[in-house]
Amino acid sequence: MLDQTSPSPPHARTWTKPPRLYEEVARDLTEAIVQGQHPPGDFLPTEQELSRRYGASRNVVREALKVLMARGLVEMLHGRGCRVLPHQHWQLQDQLVRLMREDNRVPRDLLALRQILEVSIAELAARHATAEQIKGMRETIEQMRAAAEEPEACIERDVEFHQLLAAASGNVLLPLVLGPVGRLLVASRLATIHNPGAIERSIAAHTEILDRVEAGDAEGARRSMQRHLEQVGDEIRQIKSGIE
Repeated sequence: MLDQTSPSPPHARTWTKPPRLYEEVARDLTEAIVQGQHPPGDFLPTEQELSRRYGASRNVVREALKVLMARGLVEMLHGRGCRVLPHQHWQLQDQLVRLMREDNRVPRDLLALRQILEVSIAELAARHATAEQIKGMRETIEQMRAAAEEPEACIERDVEFHQLLAAASGNVLLPLVLGPVGRLLVASRLATIHNPGAIERSIAAHTEILDRVEAGDAEGARRSMQRHLEQVGDEIRQIKSGIE
């Protein structure tokens, strides 16, 4: 458990310990950086201050900072601390997450693109998916469920499901077309994954789509995918309203 006895800084969040606390700390610091709370050139608070802020050990803070360095967000300067790097050093994923949150055109256009591609993909998969492909997608959903406490792992399985669905469409080009969209899908999910109940809703939606595919119900699969994408739109609007 986090130390709840130390005084909390103004506007502090209430933190509970997930399986990997450093990932939560890294996520919070990443959001602060991409939202401009720590602009390029600024130094992050010291390890000691971050440890106090999050009620976590300094080892946890160090692991979180390693994640930020791996993402190209910060550099460690010996004896000086962690300095935020210019935007061009950031991994594309973090920039995409920022765009998802700040530029209304990006999630809108991504949803439009997904509607063009994935509604038809679901319909085609219901007509052409093999038993082996359906089994693979079912296993992916179970892996999503098992990874519900590890958001980034859950997102990987989410994107994998959509790739497998495209492969089951019977059209050899659709997985190739959907592949480059995967990075945008990850950014979309990273932007919304911490909405309350988001993971549970996503798992339920994927299960419904696959049930229709397995039943050979092409129109039902099409409708289920459409509902899923509408739900994704609702998730995006939820974070937008939170920011505003």
